[in-house]
Formats: sequence, structure tokens, C-alpha cells
Amino acid sequence: MPADDVLPWKLLLSKLRRSDDSRVSYDEVLRTGWQPEPLVVRERVLEYGNADDYEPPGCMHGCFPNVNYDLGAAEGLVAVACPEEPPCWPGWMMVPRAEVEALRCRAKDVFTKVAATHRLQPLPKPVPKPFLGVGMTHRRGMNIGVVWLRAPKLGFEQLCRGLRADLGVDGLVVLVATRPPTSLTAADKIVPFELDLDAAGRIGLPRAIEELTPDYRTRVLDEPLLDLDYVHVRLATRPGERHIVEINGQDFGGFRKSDLKFLRFLLLAAARKHGKDDGWLDKSRLRDGSDKDPALNDLRADLGKYDLYGLGEEERKALLRVQRGTGLIRLGVPPENITLDASLADLAFVATTTTTKKDGTKTKPTKKQEEGLQNAATLLRDCRRLGAPGEVEDAKTPAATSRRGRSAP
Repeated sequence: MPADDVLPWKLLLSKLRRSDDSRVSYDEVLRTGWQPEPLVVRERVLEYGNADDYEPPGCMHGCFPNVNYDLGAAEGLVAVACPEEPPCWPGWMMVPRAEVEALRCRAKDVFTKVAATHRLQPLPKPVPKPFLGVGMTHRRGMNIGVVWLRAPKLGFEQLCRGLRADLGVDGLVVLVATRPPTSLTAADKIVPFELDLDAAGRIGLPRAIEELTPDYRTRVLDEPLLDLDYVHVRLATRPGERHIVEINGQDFGGFRKSDLKFLRFLLLAAARKHGKDDGWLDKSRLRDGSDKDPALNDLRADLGKYDLYGLGEEERKALLRVQRGTGLIRLGVPPENITLDASLADLAFVATTTTTKKDGTKTKPTKKQEEGLQNAATLLRDCRRLGAPGEVEDAKTPAATSRRGRSAP
């Protein structure tokens, strides 16, 4: 059986495009690699149907056929006869039983699963026909409703405007089988979006929201409570070499050699992905011991210094969100866009009273180095407590050094 999160979405989508209540044969399900029972009992995207609605191949009348399950049962076959006169074929036609046995694919069941996949919340009220409610999400400072309307009808724009007003949402995504031409404008905050389920049942919601908010990349720079939800961040480390920060799949040049800068960025990422208060931390957690925010400024300087294709300098700096007057900061990337690699478990700090230079000689750490190493150990411990990979490591005294054998700053 396929993995639990990879349902036969291609089959389900083909059925939804034709009808909100379609027939699916056992044979069609079996060809996807699934057994029918889990799709009915566990996944609940299909229901048991009635064999009476089977339409044999070659039937010109579209009527319910006569079915005899006894004839051919030993061979796994079912006898089917056309009841019309003249019949479409003479006598009984033998077909595989799996082709006759039926399931029902209903839009309401499929979209319940889709809503769970996208973690959509229930809409504030039931939606009237011909729409089918899917769910609601809060994105880009907006409450966005998602509904299904397989075949847009006459007066589509008026129906959508009325529905958005009735639901009281800031924006509306209308999933359709085929996108129609419309007179809707950006001011309507309504996007008809052609449904195209991928292998995991995702509906391309981020692309629909991009259409709904074409000015977002400008607006996000001025509103610190908003996220750069088009940015993906991955943090990793390569023991003995350098730290790794990838932004939108590109190897970012900053934070590679500085334990402190990397750990501060990791702390913000871990807090956003696993922490409380939606990732907001007091800036004192960056452990710079100054009211002039040198740690925050250093992070912002590195983000502005190293170019990334498709992401401007102001956008890179805006990854550090600050609530003015509160002392609160966070990483401006939604939790689902943050990846903390398992290699981060290799980050650790051990007690030492000496540091090693490049030529191999050992020397006592300076006071500044001691403070840097203690701060690094504390930051790492905070990251562990917030769910970064690995075990909690207590800071030791009088100082600590990373396993890579170099100073933390």
C-alpha cells in the first residue's frame, strides 16, 4: 500500500472534475495501488456504493444493466445484460467483478481530507449551494475563505461577491474544475483557482493567495506582524567545516563561521517553529549584554550583505521582525517554512580552560572569548529547549568551546 499521506489524488481529481458525486469502480482503485477498504474506513475519501449504477462498456442506452453475480463467480466474473430492446449486445457479457463493484467519490469527503492536509479552520458559517465549503486560513493578515464550485454558472461573479460578503472574510479562493474568464478585479479580493491536487493532496493554496495579494511583497516590509511566507529557511551544520543556512534553496553566505551569529539565528528559527507566543522572544535572549542591540544589528547586517537571487536586501533584512517599543523579535517566516536539519544535533559545547590556535599551540581564553563561549553554550541550550534537534547540553564553567575546536565568536 502507498504511504499514508499519498492518496490516489489523481483518480479523485478526475472524478471531481466530472461530478460532485461520482462512481468509482474497485478496479479503478486497485489500479492506483490502493485497496478500497482503507480509503473508505480509514481515510474516508470514498464511500461504499451500489452496483446498480454500473454502466457497462459499449452500452448505448445509459440504463441500469441486469447483473448476475452467480454466473462466472468461480472465475471472479459477473454476467451483465442490457435490458433494452434491441439490446446493445446479445445475452450475457462477462466482466471482472472488480469492475462492477462500486464506490462513491463525493466532493464533501475529498475536501474534508484536503482541509485537514492544509490545516484549514472551519468557515464561520455554512455556505449555500452551489458552493461547497472547504475551510478558512489566516494568511498575510487576512482571513481567507476557501470554497469549491466545480462548474461556474451564469452570474458567477455576483455569486462570489455575495458569498464573500455573507461569510465576512477578507478574501475568497474559489476552487473550480476549469478556470473561467471573469470580470473580477483585485479590489474584489476573489480568486477563481483551478484545482490541481498534487501527490500529497495539496491544492496550490500559496499560489492562489499570491494572486489574491499581488502587492504583498511591498506591504510586508512595512508591517512587522506579517510573515515573508514566500521564504523557506533550512538550517544545518557540517561538523569541522561550517554552519549552513539555506534561504529559498540557496546557500546563504552569512553565519558560516560565527557560532554566536548562527546560534542566534537558530534560536529565532526554533522559537518560531516550536516555541510559544508565535515565535516572539525578548531581544535579551540573544545574549549580547547591551541596550544598543549589537547582536540584532550584526544579524541584520549579514542578511543585507549577502545577495540571494529573487530576494532583495530589504526583504532579507525584514526576515528579522521587531515589534517597536516592546523589545520583542522573531523570525518572519511561518513555522511550516522552517527546516531544522538533523545534523544540528552535532552542535555541542564542552568544558575547557584553553583554546587552540591554528598553529596548534594552546592558550588561555581572553575574557571576551570566555563570555562568547558561555553565551554560545547558553544559546545552544535555549535552542535545545525550544526543540532544535539534539539533547540539552548544560553550559560549563569557566568557559566552553565547540566540538570543532574553535572559539564561538
